[in-house]
Amino acid sequence: MKKALLGLLLLCPWSAMWAQLQPANEAGVTLGHFHTIVRDVDASEKFWTTLGGKAITIDQTRVMKFPGVFIFLTKGTPTGGTYGSVVNHVGFLVPNDEESVATWKAAGVNAEYLPSAYVPTVKLGYAYSPDDLKVRLNRDKAMTEPIASPLIMLWLSKPSVPEAEAWYIKTFGAQKGQKINNGVSVVGIPGLRISVVSSIEDPISKTAPAVGLIQGEPPSSSFMEKLLQTNLGVPTKGRTLDHIGFEVTNLEAFCKKLAADGVKFDEPYSKSRHKGFASASFTDPFGVSVELTEGLKQF
Repeated sequence: MKKALLGLLLLCPWSAMWAQLQPANEAGVTLGHFHTIVRDVDASEKFWTTLGGKAITIDQTRVMKFPGVFIFLTKGTPTGGTYGSVVNHVGFLVPNDEESVATWKAAGVNAEYLPSAYVPTVKLGYAYSPDDLKVRLNRDKAMTEPIASPLIMLWLSKPSVPEAEAWYIKTFGAQKGQKINNGVSVVGIPGLRISVVSSIEDPISKTAPAVGLIQGEPPSSSFMEKLLQTNLGVPTKGRTLDHIGFEVTNLEAFCKKLAADGVKFDEPYSKSRHKGFASASFTDPFGVSVELTEGLKQF
């Protein structure tokens, strides 16, 4: 029996084995998806496949499956990349960020490995999608998967950092994490790490090293001039990372609870909006568009 099971595991693609959503927390919440707007679906699929995703289709939408998260690819014209948005970038853990960057660059991905603009003694890896979705890589030598543990980095004002921490704890059953540079980490939502920082107030944030690459090149002078005159932390709606999604157990009751707590829905609870899953959506107090789903865990 053990030999037969081992043979089955060897025959199954590893990506099909680790891609399920995580079990929900006590509030019934787990990470569900990142929803992106992309100009070229094929190019975006190639990018995420190179990073380790598996391409599937959900309700006629191309989706990339990663450990604990789906990345939806909707064709359109985003109003901008992630840099400058309240979700300034997303991230993953990899066993060796320097090696991952080298491998992905060789495969044609725009990526770099260099000292952090904020903590120069720390080197970080970054990859950039064709629509300038910035992906940060952190190293975890103990990992057994090639890529896992999704992150979102929220850029807020200093007073909003504790407010966001408290809101995500109250709304989604999250928990306080460790203090980090310029902010806090929020844990307790299975599948997701959240970093909440006051980087929009840091002058470094409007420098080219902090921005990284735009379309594979250092940001142009015109981009930087516009950035200097622009508020950081703008809402996610319409950007290449349009919204984040949480999978919720008993979504209808969860939405009623949120409404009673004062949440105003952009799209109310519906079982028919999508063929394969129920959904509802709203914008959090900090400008992050959020979609709640029930049923994505079946895919």
